[in-house]
Amino acid sequence: MKWVIRHVARLGALAALAAAPGSACAAWPERNIDVIVPYAAGGGFDLYARAVGKIMERHLGGNVSVVARNMPGAAGLRGVVAMFKAPPDGYTFAIIDLPGAMQPQILGEPLQADLDKVTWLGIVNIGTYSLVVGKPSPFQTLEAFRSGKPRAPFIATTGGNMLAAAKIALATLRTDAKYLTSFQGGPDTHLAVMRGEADAAMGIDLTIQRHVETGELKRLLAFQRKGSRSVQAGVPTVDDIGHPELANLSLYRLFAAPPGLPDDVRARLIDAAQKALHDPELAQWSETTNSPIDPGTPADAKRFYEEQKAFMQRNVEHLKGR
Repeated sequence: MKWVIRHVARLGALAALAAAPGSACAAWPERNIDVIVPYAAGGGFDLYARAVGKIMERHLGGNVSVVARNMPGAAGLRGVVAMFKAPPDGYTFAIIDLPGAMQPQILGEPLQADLDKVTWLGIVNIGTYSLVVGKPSPFQTLEAFRSGKPRAPFIATTGGNMLAAAKIALATLRTDAKYLTSFQGGPDTHLAVMRGEADAAMGIDLTIQRHVETGELKRLLAFQRKGSRSVQAGVPTVDDIGHPELANLSLYRLFAAPPGLPDDVRARLIDAAQKALHDPELAQWSETTNSPIDPGTPADAKRFYEEQKAFMQRNVEHLKGR
């Protein structure tokens, strides 16, 4: 009888431990996992999230899908907030952009998503910006654009990271501009420029490449150091204009999950993400689609976040009042 009592007590203790907060079911994942994309479908964030998510499915094991949920709005912050506030159970993560997602924090606005607390999963790509114009634009050279004549140019942006990059770049170049911030994704801003609805935009290498090749878009300035990847011949770089610091205007595509994940779920989610980021299948996808990948660890993601936060804090005056 004593043995039975001890055995029942032991089973009760194990059941209590399994049900305790912060403990995850060993069967995780038992259902599909959502990856939130904070911008519209068809853009760079959407493409990278879907590619990595698809490969993660194999490394998660079982009959589980990683489902992309496009959640544009508030310059990308709507999706980031949704990720941050999701239950910390491993069934939601997001692809986010830096430094755009940190702007409220930099500007001292009320925080709905504290990036200091998120669970970093890794980094997939570091995108580089170019200042681009379309055929209808009256500003066909960098000199004409910087002169602001006969009027200040209209810049199409999504808000968020793109708006931050534009404000810092144009303030450094001492160029005035008007910002059109109603666009939901990079492709929308490029279409506006090509139609003549805006004079210029900040284009990421991945999403503008095809339009540059067809002549629909023209690079006026590459925010890269001379000799960097994908610098087009004849396009001035930040070194050429004497502002190498503007090479910091990069777009970091990182994966993050809510804070407070149980240790075992966090470890398994990170493991699946890292295996996907370094999977030969993703490298093949990168080559086939001409979508550069820059796989990085959670520690890399945290370091990039801290570096970009410091850069934005140094330029906070350019982000206000324009």
